[in-house]
Amino acid sequence: MSRTLPIFTTGHIQTPRQSRSAGMKPISHGGNISAIRRRLGLGQRPLTDFSVSLNPLGPPPNAMAAARTALETCERYPEPGCHKLTEYIAEKHGVPSECVIVGAGTTELISLIGQSLREILSMHALETGDSEMSLSHLVEPTYSEYKRTSALNELPLESWSRHILGWKQEFFPRSANGIYWTGHPNNPTGRAWDRETLLHHVDNSEDLLTVVDEAYLPFLPDEKERTLTADVVNRGNLLVLRSVTKVYAIAGLRVGYAVASPDMVLRLRQFQEPWTVAAPAEAAALAALQDTEYLEKSVDLIGSENDRQTERLWDIPGIRPAWPSRVAPEGTPARANFILVSLAETKWTSPQVHDELARRGFLVRECANYAGLEMGTTLTGPGGQVVPTNGHLRFAVRSPEENDRLFAALADVMPRKPGE
Repeated sequence: MSRTLPIFTTGHIQTPRQSRSAGMKPISHGGNISAIRRRLGLGQRPLTDFSVSLNPLGPPPNAMAAARTALETCERYPEPGCHKLTEYIAEKHGVPSECVIVGAGTTELISLIGQSLREILSMHALETGDSEMSLSHLVEPTYSEYKRTSALNELPLESWSRHILGWKQEFFPRSANGIYWTGHPNNPTGRAWDRETLLHHVDNSEDLLTVVDEAYLPFLPDEKERTLTADVVNRGNLLVLRSVTKVYAIAGLRVGYAVASPDMVLRLRQFQEPWTVAAPAEAAALAALQDTEYLEKSVDLIGSENDRQTERLWDIPGIRPAWPSRVAPEGTPARANFILVSLAETKWTSPQVHDELARRGFLVRECANYAGLEMGTTLTGPGGQVVPTNGHLRFAVRSPEENDRLFAALADVMPRKPGE
C-alpha cells in the first residue's frame, strides 16, 4: 500500500498567491561564454568550455535527427503532457506513467515543486503554531536553484552546513518539516548517497518531502543500483529529478523529468504551464534515451577520465581536489563528469586562475557564488582535517585530448606568480 502524506496529496491544492519576495539576484551558472568574452576582451578567440558539466561526446546523432524531423511539424502545438516520452520513461524505470512528469529541464520542475507546495506548507506551519518554522532544507554547497525557488515561494530556508571534505553524502535533517533538497550526486561536490541509507532516512521522515536530484547519476557506472526512481511508488514523501540534457548533451533543448507519487505528479501538473517542452526537444529526448550504446560509451569515458584527471590534478602545485585524501577507500561511490578543486598553498585566487585560463582558451567554473565555497573558505573534514583555501574551481570532464590541454595550461600557470 502506498504511503502518502496528507500534506502532499491533491486534496490540499491551493491557488498560488502573489509572491512578496524581492531583491533576488540573478543566479550565476556556467556556460556564459559571451559574457566572459566581453569582460576579458577575448573577441572570437576559441574557448573550450569546462564550466558546464555536459557529456563530452556531444549529442547522439539519432537524437539530433529526431529533432530535425520534428521541426517539420512545428506548425502544430506539441502534444500536451509529452505522452510518448512519459510512457517510455515510466517503462524505463518500472513505474506507472502517472508517476512521471516531463518538464523543460529539471530547473522548471524545481520551480514547480516550490510553487505547488507553497500554500500547503505555509498552512502546515500555521497549524503547528510556528509560522516562522523552516520549510526548506539543504546542505551547502549545492545547486543554487533550490535556494532560489525557496526564496521566491517564501519557504523559510535552513541551510545545514557540513564538512566539504568527504567521500559520500551522509547528512539528513532529522525532525524537519517541508522539503529537503539533495543532489545524488551533489553539484558541485560530486558526492553521492548510499541508496539504502537515504531510503532509511526518507522512511523515517514522513513530514519531509525529500527531493533527490539525480541529474548527474547516469554518468555513474552503478547508476541502476543507486537510483531511487522505482522507490517513489510506495512513498508519498519522495520525489526524484532526472535530467536528459546533461548526459545526452542537449542542454539547449531543455528536457528533464520527475518521478514521484501520482498525487505529487498531479499536484505539479496543476501548476505547470502548457507546452513547456517543444516537439523537437521531446523527440530528441525520446531518441536519446533509447540509445543504450551511446550511454555505455559515455559512462566508460567519464569513469576513466575522471580517475585520470583527479590523479593528475593532485600533482599540480596549489591544486587540491576536494577529497579527504588522494586514495579513495573501497566502496566509495564513483564521481560524475566534473571535479571540484580547491586552491591551497598558492598565491593564486580562484578568480585569477579562472581569468588566466580563459585568456589561454579554457572556460572553467569559478565557484565563489556557491555558499560554502566563497573566497577564503577553510575546508574541514574527517579526522580534524583543515584546509585553508584561496577559492575553488570546478572542471568538467571532457575528452582526453581536451583534458590534456587543460592540464598543460594549469601546470604552466600554477608555478608562476599571478600577473607574470
